Amino acid sequence: MASLKDEHKVLPGVNENRAALTFEERFRQFGFAVLLFILALALGGFFSTGYFSTAQKENKNHTLRLYYERFGRLQTEGKLKVTAPFSNSGEYVFRLDGDFSDNFQPGNISPQPDRMFSQGKAIILVYNAIKNHSDFSVTMYVTPTTPGKAVSRVSFNNGPEIRFWQFIYP
Repeated sequence: MASLKDEHKVLPGVNENRAALTFEERFRQFGFAVLLFILALALGGFFSTGYFSTAQKENKNHTLRLYYERFGRLQTEGKLKVTAPFSNSGEYVFRLDGDFSDNFQPGNISPQPDRMFSQGKAIILVYNAIKNHSDFSVTMYVTPTTPGKAVSRVSFNNGPEIRFWQFIYP
């Protein structure tokens, strides 16, 4: 097959743009490979839930674990799961801070907190008199309200925090 450079036939009444035709030819050569690459990224979770997106973090003294998705879509609900070890006091106080309240709308929280309030930009969840003698987990479904990168923090009973980022696609 002859390339566009070899063909110089000019049709009457047709104004050809050589740069556009060259771009189209290159795209036809490599476009399928680019499409497969984007598809592989999507299946791998680079744009939402999947292998590259699923993340787990722990604080310095290993008293708090966070499970979340690094990548999400605007207005698409995502899941945060925070797990803390048994507390002798029976009170569990979780604090979500940073860009969290500016970029996410909390939805369903399981189990329901005894008290939930905001303090400045922080959202605080309080659980009283928990009789469970094993790890305590809170699952929160959140909806991103702003696209872009958001850096948030979560802490438990005024202990060391976990700093995490999420990128939200429009």
